Amino acid sequence: MANIDVPVWENDGKKVLHRGRPVRGADPKTFEVLLGNYARDAKSVFFHSIQSKQIDRDTFRPLNANFCIDATQAFFVVTPIKDADPKTFRVLDSSLVFFSMGSFISSGYAADANSVWHASSQGIRRIKKAEPVTFFSLGNNYGCDRERVYFYATPIHGADRVTWRHWAGLLSIDKNNVYFTSKKIEGVDRPSIWLLTATDSFMDRHRIYISNRAVTPEEYLEWLKSVDEKCAWEREQIHSGAMFERIKSQHPDGI
Repeated sequence: MANIDVPVWENDGKKVLHRGRPVRGADPKTFEVLLGNYARDAKSVFFHSIQSKQIDRDTFRPLNANFCIDATQAFFVVTPIKDADPKTFRVLDSSLVFFSMGSFISSGYAADANSVWHASSQGIRRIKKAEPVTFFSLGNNYGCDRERVYFYATPIHGADRVTWRHWAGLLSIDKNNVYFTSKKIEGVDRPSIWLLTATDSFMDRHRIYISNRAVTPEEYLEWLKSVDEKCAWEREQIHSGAMFERIKSQHPDGI
């Protein structure tokens, strides 16, 4: 995780930095920070420390943290979205998904008059069967239109559009089934499901599941043990007070 005390942007009039990295090609005198991770100077558009060679600076408009348009194209970060119409292009969420340990990943939905896209670090995908007029983002890489529910760009086959809802992590449910990402988990007794503490794990009256896999109670307890062992060092450091002493030694002049 990036150090939260490192400034996102720095400009001392001689050079521009993004999280400590030089923004090559940037003119400090005309450089300005815009929405999300976008910025520009008198000649170019930048994302993080990347200078875009394709975005037209004069007609450029950021739409959120990771999508933008110019007069002729729409972009995710600085990558053109093939066949997107910039005149009708719109974003459907913040394009930021909470990940873990307080961090976010760049991922989200957008649409124009004819198509819907999901874009992330895994690529830009047009959702072939999605209906642009009725599509909306549900957050956390889930979306829906009048007919279907989607995870990323993939339909969740069999999901009941009316009763579907996100459950926890990568699990979701409708009135009949439980799903992990875009796939139905087979054999689940839906009326008796019970969410467990460990990530993406649950049980019904017959068995325990980790993600989309049924496991024995012994296997689940062994998995919990391995997770617990990973936390043992931190737990001991906090219990003994050593963690506080370590931080105080590094920051003796705190408030």
